[in-house]
Amino acid sequence: RELIKSPASGMVVFSGEMGELGNTIIIAHPKGFYTVYGHNNENLVTIRQNVKKGDAIARVGESGLSEGPHLHFEIWKNSEVLDPRDFINVYKEKDISIE
Repeated sequence: RELIKSPASGMVVFSGEMGELGNTIIIAHPKGFYTVYGHNNENLVTIRQNVKKGDAIARVGESGLSEGPHLHFEIWKNSEVLDPRDFINVYKEKDISIE
């Protein structure tokens, strides 16, 4: 399975099972940003672990409520959900969820 890598340095604040999202990781980053990674096949990090940009944190999977292997990815700033396509140009170009 493909590795999921952290897009920025931060600290793991959650690594475990989260209902419909299955195996999930939440990373706190500087300046109030959080990233969420769901449906992982395997989490490779533990709570309170510090990660650097590019560190492998999980493997893509289909845990939880899923119709096939994929990464559920979210970016939060404080309590506001942000659109990842505003930050990651490649994601915007390859996003099929809006077609």
